Amino acid sequence: MSKHLSLRASFVLCALVFAVLAGCQPADPVANSDSGAKKVATYEGGEVTEGELQQFAQQSGLGELDPNSPEYETAVRQVMPQLVGIEIAKTYAQEEGLTVSDKEVDQELDAIKQQVGEQARASGQDLGNQEAFDQALEQNQISEQQLRQDIRENLPVQQVQERIAGDAEPSEEEVRKFYDDNKDAQFTQPAQRCMRHILFTKDQEKKAEEVKDKLQDGGNFADLARENSQDPGSAEKGGDLGCLGKGETVPPFEEAAFAADRGEIVGPVETEFGYHLIEVTEIREEQTQPLGDVEAQITDQLAATQQEEEFTKWIEDQKEQRDVKYLPSYKPASQG
Repeated sequence: MSKHLSLRASFVLCALVFAVLAGCQPADPVANSDSGAKKVATYEGGEVTEGELQQFAQQSGLGELDPNSPEYETAVRQVMPQLVGIEIAKTYAQEEGLTVSDKEVDQELDAIKQQVGEQARASGQDLGNQEAFDQALEQNQISEQQLRQDIRENLPVQQVQERIAGDAEPSEEEVRKFYDDNKDAQFTQPAQRCMRHILFTKDQEKKAEEVKDKLQDGGNFADLARENSQDPGSAEKGGDLGCLGKGETVPPFEEAAFAADRGEIVGPVETEFGYHLIEVTEIREEQTQPLGDVEAQITDQLAATQQEEEFTKWIEDQKEQRDVKYLPSYKPASQG
């Protein structure tokens, strides 16, 4: 995670993830002399202004769109379909009387704080949720009150999505197919060997043999690694390399480690780095999680995808039914 997390973009893009395709068009909206109030798109029940377009671009992390920039028209045409879809969903929420309570805003804000805190810690920052959240607010130069207002404005879109597509859920057959198709890539832990080693330079083969004799006579592997290993990274840890799968070490080392029994001392094994004495401390065979252990995870993942697709289709239908019209230079790219 970037330390400069965009809270507004994070909320808007997570809560309103359903990017929509272009809609239809009739008589052009009338331009207003006030550029911020200029209607750049209209539809039955609502409109989109230039000011709303600029605000949405900033919330989405694009910054202010400069009309003098050569990239302006392209950016506008890319942003407009999503913005119009969101505004239509907000209009629908108003028409249906969907409202947001203070409690719901608080719950969403708490969820954002939790997410920001987890992401900060995952990036190595030792921060609590509130501390990480406050830091993100400062970095993005917005107040908690501004963020609350963003949440209050955008939560109705989530409510519309839940009403329209919240019941979408995969069948047992779809869950099983996803599991079968992705078993190896997502649900299988490759075989690993947990091991430690002592590395000697290429002119220390005899010394490696001597240390091996000490180990076989009951010598302490960790102590001998600290005394003799030429691998500073593992020597201070008693030679411990952790658990490694195939393809993570050079071939001669891998072949020796995966052929060894647990507790067996093998070597000296010659590699490009020198000579190694290797002890396998644990053998982890390839393991595949059974469907029962991951069924809920798959169901949630597929349900989210299906809900997104269903909501996107609803938005497209709404655009057609509400007769969306754009100023010529604001038409989505696909409408040309």
